[in-house]
Amino acid sequence: MKIQSHLPFLVVALLLPLWLPMSGCSTVHQANEASLPPPSASGISGMAQIDGNSWLVVHDALSFENSPRMSIIRLPADAPPVFHPVTVDFWPDPDGRASDLESLCAVPSRPNEYLMAESGTWKGKFGRLFHLRLDTGTNKAVILGVVKLPVLADNNPQQVGDQYEGVACIEGADGRLWLLLGERGGSQRFPDGVIRWGTIDLERHELQFTGKGLEGVKVNAPGKWKNGLTNRDISDMHISPEGVIWLSAADDNGDNGTFASIIYSPGKITGNFNAPVMRNRHTEVWLAVSSIKVEGLSGPAASVAGSRMSIGSDDENYGGIWRPVE
Repeated sequence: MKIQSHLPFLVVALLLPLWLPMSGCSTVHQANEASLPPPSASGISGMAQIDGNSWLVVHDALSFENSPRMSIIRLPADAPPVFHPVTVDFWPDPDGRASDLESLCAVPSRPNEYLMAESGTWKGKFGRLFHLRLDTGTNKAVILGVVKLPVLADNNPQQVGDQYEGVACIEGADGRLWLLLGERGGSQRFPDGVIRWGTIDLERHELQFTGKGLEGVKVNAPGKWKNGLTNRDISDMHISPEGVIWLSAADDNGDNGTFASIIYSPGKITGNFNAPVMRNRHTEVWLAVSSIKVEGLSGPAASVAGSRMSIGSDDENYGGIWRPVE
């Protein structure tokens, strides 16, 4: 959750050699980098694929900030990516426009529909899941419904509460739409990352969680961290077409950094709603990324040979970048 407004952003991503992949692991493409030009966006805090070469991303602007809440990234052939801000004419909720969006997912079997989530409540306000329809021709979105996320702990000046930084939408074997929420961890209230799950009815805009689903499954990011108690085990979530759960994790040491991130897989999705996450026996770092805070994780770029996923960062005072990874 972003508590204070950021200082003006420095567009330095094109100038810095930020990427240090692990030896023997996956690598990151050095070309096709997109930098967010201020003041249009503060970085990428969540990402979902629209088609082979475009993505919808969310930004963590707070309620009082006038910057866009969403953008579309388009990757032309042999050209730099382009960011297009997405406008929303009306936010149908008493708490107003979105504040601190941290994740989103495409809704299965519903073209151009997405769910995007705020990080959690702040002094009893916000903490919402937005159902939207995107018009890629006009770069506009319509909010179809709003649902309150489950509240285990409020965020306020006295404590860091729920911090949902990953969300996934799955069409379950039982025909219901499953919603997975990734609690980031790294706080006194929630020291570990947690994957929670429930179901959502998009006709009635009702969200239901069982006690077991709220308890969820704990996950811990592998690798070495400066402070193992404060690293964020989940900074975004992506489910592959094969059902593999991919998570990003990050180390955040303030708005000027330093930052560090990894991508890893804790397990797979099962067809059993009572236990939808099957844990791996051993979790390893798939990709280590130095100097940036990965908060967006999504599908590959079709036009980039070898691309397996795409990542986006929210590097606070330094803005954010997007790249395909292999």
